[in-house]
Amino acid sequence: MSLELELALRLLRRRQGLLLRGTALAALAGVALATAALVITLALMTGYRESIATALQRGNAHLVGFALTPMTMDRAELLAGRAMEIPGVARATPVTYVTGLAEDPENPGSPLPVVIKATLDPPEFTGLTGWPSPSGNAIPAVLGYRLAESLGVGPGDTVRILLPPKEGDWLFPDLPLRVVGTFHLAFSSFDERWIVAPLDRLMEAVEGLGVAGVEVGLCDPMAVKTVRPPLEEAWPGLIVSDWLQMNPALFTALRWQTLSLFVVLSLVAAVASFQVSSALVVVAAQKRRTTGMLQALGMGQRSVRRILTWVGVLLGGAGVLAGLTLGVAVSLLMTWLKVIRFPPGMARIYMVEFIPLTPDPAHLGVILMVCSAVVLGASVWPARRAARLDPVAALRAV
Repeated sequence: MSLELELALRLLRRRQGLLLRGTALAALAGVALATAALVITLALMTGYRESIATALQRGNAHLVGFALTPMTMDRAELLAGRAMEIPGVARATPVTYVTGLAEDPENPGSPLPVVIKATLDPPEFTGLTGWPSPSGNAIPAVLGYRLAESLGVGPGDTVRILLPPKEGDWLFPDLPLRVVGTFHLAFSSFDERWIVAPLDRLMEAVEGLGVAGVEVGLCDPMAVKTVRPPLEEAWPGLIVSDWLQMNPALFTALRWQTLSLFVVLSLVAAVASFQVSSALVVVAAQKRRTTGMLQALGMGQRSVRRILTWVGVLLGGAGVLAGLTLGVAVSLLMTWLKVIRFPPGMARIYMVEFIPLTPDPAHLGVILMVCSAVVLGASVWPARRAARLDPVAALRAV
């Protein structure tokens, strides 16, 4: 331990007056609260981004190859088999999408718009390992749980879907679906509007319906850039898109929002660090005789400046560490209690029902560096001013 650091610790440990104690506690609390606000805010934005990404990854495929014209089932299965030969691919299945209107038994005049995602194999989020055997004319289907609640249906019930009419016809084709379960993705658009059904049964029921493409699930959702080139080679004529490419504006907006909040709250931390400067001014005023005595014994202004700078850094650093600890603890507690939950109306706006607060170690490291730099900057100027005092005048001070 250097001499300057040891003397700084002694100055902080010695009996302090009411003014010094009050300013020191105010500085400690101000820096700690500003740091905790930074941690909680960035944890909130990280959790929000991860919640949306997780729901998108579960509801959509990681990669999808779309055909310019509808494909036959044989062609789609051939392309799916090629995809399964690529390392990193966990599943590949033909898929198509159909829009329609779900009849609400309690309100027949106001059907609900829905999207039917038809896949050859049931997605993992449906909880099914395979589609149930045919039972009558109704096609088995899994509904988003909020859609099922809106329609008032459950497993075993039948939902009638009105499909777009054919060209030159004004009659809406009727498609009966038998509910075999519900899914919960905690993503408003999926849970309120989506229906998942078997592709082969849907193609038999809807005349002229073809396969729109092939969706691919990866072992690592973030490995899209690695898997995409060989997949494009295996799928000539298909337009390949991934889950990140499908939502660029959303994630770009979240990154800019996170950066903006970080800058604003960093300014709040800078304002809080001025209390460290105030505490250091009080320390310099109350310890004038001590610093004067050190200078009289041969200590230079540079060493005195380092001692007082260490006082400010130790005081502010304790606040930063306390703020980091408090912010992480509050984030974990709010996540455990599920404090940030949205009712259905607000879930449509924020797209998710629940936002966890997830502290990111990289963010914590950046917060630690930024707040420490702010505290150091707030400590240098008062220490420099106090070190310029005449030692004779300081010794005469009472």
